[in-house]
Amino acid sequence: MALNPPLASWRGQRVWLIGASSGIGLACAQALHQAGAVVCVSARKAAALDGFVAQHPGAQALAMDVTDAHSVAQAASAAWGEQGLDWVVYCAGHYQAHDARHFDLPDMLRHQDVNYTGALRVLDALLPRLMAQGHGHVSLVSSVAGYRG
Repeated sequence: MALNPPLASWRGQRVWLIGASSGIGLACAQALHQAGAVVCVSARKAAALDGFVAQHPGAQALAMDVTDAHSVAQAASAAWGEQGLDWVVYCAGHYQAHDARHFDLPDMLRHQDVNYTGALRVLDALLPRLMAQGHGHVSLVSSVAGYRG
């Protein structure tokens, strides 16, 4: 089995980008589409995803909330489709600066749920499929929240 295989061309590669409504995820989706990948974009912001698809013919949009296991499972099945996936790129992230004087537990838990647990939900939905498929690549983009507590 070849996980993380060398890649000579993106043409025809099936890529699911999660967190693709803005920032790094959106930039990656644009670049990969331009390079010939078959791109599926996911995020909570359905309107932004629809805008991406309108500007990038052949792309697919799947609205999804990585903090909701059911939402992740449904989107993973739809993204997988009948042909499977070659690449999964997790770019979903949440960051809000905090200091000790203004500690916000619900927001800190949101950091954890989006930046870490959300990635685990995606891995749970896809790793068995990728292993059975016999090839694939997973990329997890870390949050700036990791720079300091």
